Amino acid sequence: MPNRPPRLCSRCRRTAPAGQRCLCSPAWTGHNGYTGSGSTRRWRTLRAAKLAADPICERPTCRALATEVDHITPVSAEGDRYDWANLASLCSPCHLDKTLTEALAARWG
Repeated sequence: MPNRPPRLCSRCRRTAPAGQRCLCSPAWTGHNGYTGSGSTRRWRTLRAAKLAADPICERPTCRALATEVDHITPVSAEGDRYDWANLASLCSPCHLDKTLTEALAARWG
């Protein structure tokens, strides 16, 4: 039975073994890079409403314009995806910082 040839990684453009994630992929992603965002109409509507209601980043020391809506308690940790109280409007740098902090804690914690 022949083996599948290596695939070209869409992130770093290097070859990666077929059926395995590339070394450049974060550990929290699946083997195909899917992070489970699953954007739905309900989520997009809730996101737009949250950004309209809280247009400034909700991090205490930041006053930038919010462009992202993040879950305070991650959905993967039993957080409710559509609960308004579980949402925070964040600017992109704060959202990236929070996401990386949570990912490193999950990876090494």
